[in-house]
Amino acid sequence: MSEPTAPQVPAMPALRRQALRHHLMNEIDRPARRPRRMLVLAPAAGVLAVAVSAGAIAQPWAPDSAPLIVTVEQGERSGATLLLNRMAAVAVDTPDPSSGEGEYVYIRSRGAFAELGDGPARLQPVHEREIWIPRNERGDGLLRQPLLNVPIIGVIPERETLTDVTPNAALVDLPSNPDALLEKLYRERDERGRGNSRDGAAFTAIGDILRESLVPPQTTAALYQAAAKIPGVEVVRGVTDAAGRRGVAVAYTERSRRNEWIFDEQSYEYLGERSYFVADTADGPAGTVLGTTAVLQRAVVSKLGQRPER
Repeated sequence: MSEPTAPQVPAMPALRRQALRHHLMNEIDRPARRPRRMLVLAPAAGVLAVAVSAGAIAQPWAPDSAPLIVTVEQGERSGATLLLNRMAAVAVDTPDPSSGEGEYVYIRSRGAFAELGDGPARLQPVHEREIWIPRNERGDGLLRQPLLNVPIIGVIPERETLTDVTPNAALVDLPSNPDALLEKLYRERDERGRGNSRDGAAFTAIGDILRESLVPPQTTAALYQAAAKIPGVEVVRGVTDAAGRRGVAVAYTERSRRNEWIFDEQSYEYLGERSYFVADTADGPAGTVLGTTAVLQRAVVSKLGQRPER
């Protein structure tokens, strides 16, 4: 009897593959038994943070500090489509952030993420992160952040060369039609056949793109218009990012967890993300923060490791 052949596994989309290569994931399934705590990491490239509670910035926390709890505000589903389409209209008229000379996209951010395990989730200390992504051609990138010891991954070095990185141009090479864009994201999720629901996966994928890439204005508009078509998307107001900047959030809730993209209320500039429980769970009560981030700077630079002026 011949041995059965393993089923073919669909190729992971470039964006998600690159995210895992950068050591960061959006969701970690909770095992039945957990002998040690696990770190919840942000998608694609998680960023950094200062604790934010009830709209105010808290001091950086110690590893044994109490869980960070925020108020779970009521989301507004009726206003989500209007807000996202308004943001799309504004995005079309903004300067192209990917213009200019240079071979690398540079992004500086700040964030903190929670441990899950025995007992309530607690945020790790705040840290700053810098990443350099090839702009047009596949090649090496660079990641700089404090030395981290992640239980499920091991030690992440302070400076790490990222090999064979999908370039920024490929990450943002997306359909300009929002319906076609959303269908592409649904199709990629169906090919994986696991993880979030189709709508949840599409929301996560759009967030990945917004977080760590330079997106042309027309593509940004298409992303917002596609997000407006995702059932269940909400608006949450009075939200604060990891740098203490107040804004308005576009949110999606799945499995008792709300993920928010935070924008400036006037300019609609992307500020960061926040994730927290909206219901009581074994890992913490409603409002327990799982991640909080802020993007501080985006630029195009000429050399790997080069920093733009702040």
